[in-house]
Amino acid sequence: MKDRVFSFQGLNFKTELRLALLLIIPGLCTMLGILFGGDLLFPNIHFLKSVAFASIMTIGVCMITLRQLSRLVKEKTWIINIKDNQFHITFRNLDYQFHASEIKMIKNLGNIGLRYLTIKTADNIIKIRVGDTGLAPFSSQKDIDELDAFVQYIKPYINKNFNKKELRNIINTTIIPNFGVYVVKGEKIKYSIINKMKPWQVIIFILGIAGGVMILLMTCFIYYIDHK
Repeated sequence: MKDRVFSFQGLNFKTELRLALLLIIPGLCTMLGILFGGDLLFPNIHFLKSVAFASIMTIGVCMITLRQLSRLVKEKTWIINIKDNQFHITFRNLDYQFHASEIKMIKNLGNIGLRYLTIKTADNIIKIRVGDTGLAPFSSQKDIDELDAFVQYIKPYINKNFNKKELRNIINTTIIPNFGVYVVKGEKIKYSIINKMKPWQVIIFILGIAGGVMILLMTCFIYYIDHK
């Protein structure tokens, strides 16, 4: 690989997780406040309408809150320096240095306006998050293009030295450039239960979890109505 430097704005997994956890309180307050407040002010309104309205408002509040929190995050610059097949990746106080031959896995997933890039070596797992959507407002389209350019730049090396993992649970594997999970040749490709599922099975699994959460929420709400 020729020498090259890539720079873009984004987050790492830990920072993204912290932001997501900070949304729990305003999200719950909005959801429960609308449900309970709606029952007090409009006792005759249908429960499902209250849930639908509360869900929409909760998503809206979370998106606005997340955008404000993202603006407070400082030092969001990722720098990837490649020289003589040696990678030097920095983000805040994180500093990773390794040779291309040390990479065990590269995972490039995402959607329109969102990228999840993971680089795994024997010593480190580097998780890069770049997004320009309502639920990932910490980058710009220019940053997404720069990350895509980086993956495209190392793609010839990937094609030569890695095997591509079969993703049976993904409906559209061309939604972003170079979408896929690549495992270095010689390493065994492992599949989790989710990996072995087909897209419709994953959808049912997610709907089952969502249904369970909804049933729990409805049970608490009905209990509140019966005992108020």
